[in-house]
Amino acid sequence: MTPETEINRYLALLTSTLEAIQPQEVIAVAHTLRQVCQSGGTVWVCGNGGSASTASHMACDLSKNVTNATDRRLRVVSLTDNMAHFSAIANDLDYAQVFVEQLRNVMTPKDALVAISASGNSPNVVNAARFAIEQGVPVVGMTGFSGGDLRTLSSHSLHVNCDDYGPVEDLHLVLNHLLVVSLRLIVSEN
Repeated sequence: MTPETEINRYLALLTSTLEAIQPQEVIAVAHTLRQVCQSGGTVWVCGNGGSASTASHMACDLSKNVTNATDRRLRVVSLTDNMAHFSAIANDLDYAQVFVEQLRNVMTPKDALVAISASGNSPNVVNAARFAIEQGVPVVGMTGFSGGDLRTLSSHSLHVNCDDYGPVEDLHLVLNHLLVVSLRLIVSEN
């Protein structure tokens, strides 16, 4: 196999997977996040590895790019961004609890959790989803592959139907940007 062949294969897979995204699923999540904003809640976002970067990216985009001059701003926090707290929990307790332990301090029933895991089976992300459900908080699961436990637990599933990490992670960023566009339009309608 040549690099050109592999690039073409990757692009074809990315394109076909992108075309399978359901706009109504994105819009439903946008409405849920809008409701969190209107109630004064916070959107918490978590993920590992590349998904941790997506969580940070999403927190930035949703909190900065979804507003108008007269509207309440959407409060979004990535649970991957405080490395001192994150690493203290991982070191002193358990890596599988790094998100739950942060949420115990701050989550309220007005909130939502966006949990990102390509496999849908990352223990710390799945544990965060279970904790959120116990608090009565909606969970938006962003998954790939079969969706794993996270897809089953999620109130809203933004699933990328692909068995390759690269396109799944790429399309999670696309879904982030589609949420920004959808929320911006929903905000401007009100």
